[in-house]
Amino acid sequence: MLKFWNPSTGSCLRTIDSGYELCGLILPRNKYVLVGTKCGTTEIIDIRSGTCIDVVKAHGGFVQSIATIPDGDGFVTGNEDQEVEF
Repeated sequence: MLKFWNPSTGSCLRTIDSGYELCGLILPRNKYVLVGTKCGTTEIIDIRSGTCIDVVKAHGGFVQSIATIPDGDGFVTGNEDQEVEF
């Protein structure tokens, strides 16, 4: 499960069902969150609706890191076997 927290109060604001998450990244403009999973996929989740809008098969192993491309027009992922995918 993916949880969004209020840092001031420590209360959970929203819970979204997802795969076995290992890492996550909220994209600029706070519309989507990217979730790297244990099964090697990256889930793109609409924060407002809580629905998964796409699943990208990123790696054969765990997705351990996600970062946006500086121009904001994509993202990269890294995994346990030291591969980086664009």
